[in-house]
Amino acid sequence: MARALAAPAGRDMGGHGLRDWWQMAKPRLNLLVLMTALAGYALASGSGPRASLAPFALGVWLLAASAAMLNMWMEREGDALMERTRDRPLAAGRLKPRAVLWVGLAVSLAALLLLAQSAGMACAGLGLATWASYLLVYTPLKRVTPLALLVGAVPGALPPVMGWMAGGGSLDSGALALFCFLFLWQIPHFLSIAALYGEDYRKAGIKVLGLELGPNAAGRGMVLYAAALLPVAVWFRGLGLGGPWSLLMTLALTFAFMAAALWAAMRPSRRSARGLLLASVSYQPLFLLALILGK
Repeated sequence: MARALAAPAGRDMGGHGLRDWWQMAKPRLNLLVLMTALAGYALASGSGPRASLAPFALGVWLLAASAAMLNMWMEREGDALMERTRDRPLAAGRLKPRAVLWVGLAVSLAALLLLAQSAGMACAGLGLATWASYLLVYTPLKRVTPLALLVGAVPGALPPVMGWMAGGGSLDSGALALFCFLFLWQIPHFLSIAALYGEDYRKAGIKVLGLELGPNAAGRGMVLYAAALLPVAVWFRGLGLGGPWSLLMTLALTFAFMAAALWAAMRPSRRSARGLLLASVSYQPLFLLALILGK
């Protein structure tokens, strides 16, 4: 924090400025968000009109980027206290907070207008709900209760539903299945992150569910939420999303994910937590890809 407060007023452009603004958008993380939205779009087979893919994809990415900017604006002081985030542009004092706030809000508005134009008001409204629940509910709750993890899993599970609606679907059982898949997947994913960086989060005053539960209870949570993905895989097949080959692949992937969660639960260590984290970021896109290829 002292580093951030002692830094000069900040700069908007020049030097590292463009790279700093790009970093504020969290491009790699938000590429994963975009991929889930595109998976929902690809899987949708509703009777409604399909949105133009390129403007919809750009709208989703810009909305996620704006949420990342504003999240870092809200958490800049806490970020300066954590080893893994202290070099972020705002925490390190390389960008001005006021500039980030106004750019973040402007990008948010542009993203919502683009979604409304390309995919309709319902999809844009869902995007606004995703944005608002992440920034206005989840972000402040992280310093109030460790159960914020479950709240934060809601906006994290909405992008594929947006894609489903943009692809011509409605808020039906297919949208619910996609929501449940992303919601359940996030819990072992973030518990693995807590096992790796929980103490760092605690320094910043963030309530971490994995630390509050303790390693044994957190391990059980990893396994139970991973196991809950098995009936979801079967549910997709019952909805006609993917064929028999897809069902075999999604079940095999889920058993592998469960094995990684079981390893992290039975042998809690940085190595097993990192293994579960790597398994989670591989499992999610492969699961969705199996559904798409089997459609």
